Formats: sequence, structure tokens, C-alpha cells
Amino acid sequence: MDSVKELMDAFEKASITKMKVEYKDLKLELEKTSGEVITAQPSIKQPVEVVKEPVKEETGIAVHSPLVGIFYDSPSPQSQPFVKAGDHVSKGTTLCIIEAMKVMNEIKAETDGTIKQISVKNGDLVEFDQTLMIIEENV
Repeated sequence: MDSVKELMDAFEKASITKMKVEYKDLKLELEKTSGEVITAQPSIKQPVEVVKEPVKEETGIAVHSPLVGIFYDSPSPQSQPFVKAGDHVSKGTTLCIIEAMKVMNEIKAETDGTIKQISVKNGDLVEFDQTLMIIEENV
């Protein structure tokens, strides 16, 4: 996925306004107008099931990435992480940020519980539907 980030960065700096890339099951279309990116929708040729409610796994509730982007565990490099393993969270608590095309998307807890595991590191490129962390529900 590092190559996808490099490709997106190169597109942003290039003077071209439209680009399509297909590699295996990944299709990426980028388009910009007046220097701003207006479309960046990766699509997978195989059908993907979108789950609206949290998926309960054997070990807890998985928090999945709703989009492709860069995972940030804090609002700025100097700040403390939003959450750490062992922290108690309430529904609506900000867990992390996913940056996609210069837009910061807050990911919020969909349930009350305790952060059992954080599956990615700060600055990692994450894929759509990738597990970011596991929340153990308070029973």
C-alpha cells in the first residue's frame, strides 16, 4: 500500500488532472479540478459487504476503517494519542483520524467498552475495512 500513497502523492504534484490505475483487484481513479482533488475512490472488482453496525468478533468489537487513508492516533504529532490499549471509551469517543486526500476523518466509537488492542501504528496506510482496533464491550 506504500506504492498507492506514493502514487497519490505523485498525482497531487503532477500537472495532470485525471488518472486511472488498475492493478490486480484494485482500481483507483483520481481526478482534480483547479488543483483540488475532487475524486479519489478506490474500488474493488469483487463485491465488498458494507457493515453498518459493529461486527462482534470472538474477542470484542472490531473498529474498521471506512476508507483508504493514513491512520493517525492523535490530533497532532505533539499531542497524546486519542486512546491507548486499556482505555475505557464511550459511544461517540474519537478513537483516531484517517486522512484521505488532505481531509481528516474522525473515527468514533460505536459502543461503550475498553480498548483491547490497536492493530495499526501511527502513520500507517490503512485499507478500506481494515481492522483498526478491538473494543471489548462492557457487560
